[in-house]
Amino acid sequence: MPGTVPASGPAAFKTAALFAYPVSSTFAVPIRAATGDTDLLPDLIEIQLEKQGLKPDAPVGCLTDWRIVDRGENQTLVCAAVLNPSLADDLPREAPLRFELSPYLYDLPDDSLVIWKELGRLVFAVTRHDHPVYFHALSASALTPDVVQEIEHLMMPLYTQGLITDLDAVVLWTDAVDPSVDPLLQEVFGSRVLRAPHPAPRPGTRISALEPVSVAQGKIRAAKAAKIQKIAAACVLTYLLLPGFLAVRHFMEKRGIDTLKSQVAGLERSYGGVQGTVEQAALADAAINFDQYPVELLFQCLGPLYETATPGVRITSCEIEKDQGEKKLTQISIKGEAANSNTQAAIVYATKVKGNPALQSFNWNYKPQVPKDGKVPFDIVGITKNDSAETQ
Repeated sequence: MPGTVPASGPAAFKTAALFAYPVSSTFAVPIRAATGDTDLLPDLIEIQLEKQGLKPDAPVGCLTDWRIVDRGENQTLVCAAVLNPSLADDLPREAPLRFELSPYLYDLPDDSLVIWKELGRLVFAVTRHDHPVYFHALSASALTPDVVQEIEHLMMPLYTQGLITDLDAVVLWTDAVDPSVDPLLQEVFGSRVLRAPHPAPRPGTRISALEPVSVAQGKIRAAKAAKIQKIAAACVLTYLLLPGFLAVRHFMEKRGIDTLKSQVAGLERSYGGVQGTVEQAALADAAINFDQYPVELLFQCLGPLYETATPGVRITSCEIEKDQGEKKLTQISIKGEAANSNTQAAIVYATKVKGNPALQSFNWNYKPQVPKDGKVPFDIVGITKNDSAETQ
């Protein structure tokens, strides 16, 4: 942290974290607000600055700052400061973290006129208690009688408005002083004149609201760039993770398929011969089960004809075909006819065939034909029941 004010450059004091604006780049505006409510002060200060034509037109950032100098129950004295827009963005290459006005970097003496040099020019600040109520930059580099007269003229509104009354001292923090100035200062301001070395600036505890437009815009750009960078990083991460995710999913699916194949192979080893055994049992059943003999099936189909004395139905053919098709089914085709005056007898016969307990292993279908020569032909077809077969 430098102990003296730099001789050139836009700032009166700067480090990597703090940038201080010199008095020459600001306008100090004392404002007396008729309220003790601090919540109303921002709006009142903005109105007063706008009345005096000092309100800066900044799209972003903040070029104004204010400090409370004195406060009563129904009145508050404020010192507002406005950055010169043409000088506010004259910044060092490094990006400071905060901004401040140079008068607030010093412990100014109470109720005094303090004069020092910044950037080769004289500046002065007037305090009320221990707060600056007004500060201004002069064009001169040395304190002469003419400069004293200029300071007196600049401070006259402070006296007339009652912002200051009496000064305890005039403090000189510079050696660029004409020898005849000390008695003149004492005469003009009615105060003692003190000399002291220029103190080292130090950051204050209060952080000002100042933020140049370029800095605010830079923050906005940085935030947008960071957002874009996050989106790009997320896209790249997704692009990198997607193949891995697909590979893991493929591996898991393949492992599931391999597990199912292993289970199927185990089932085939344990139960693969069941179908062949079932088919062999069906062949053996046809050989040893007399209920499946063709002659027995024929007897069961013709049996209902003899259950009534005059059935009114005669059978013209009965065909029994075993092991038909890929599924080795048995089909019984019964053709017959009924008298035209007794067509109901054919339906009764078909119903009895379907209800015969010995023929329950067949699905039966009755198909009447068109009457011919006074008779009604009909077909009754039975096919062995099979869960996987399509039956008529």
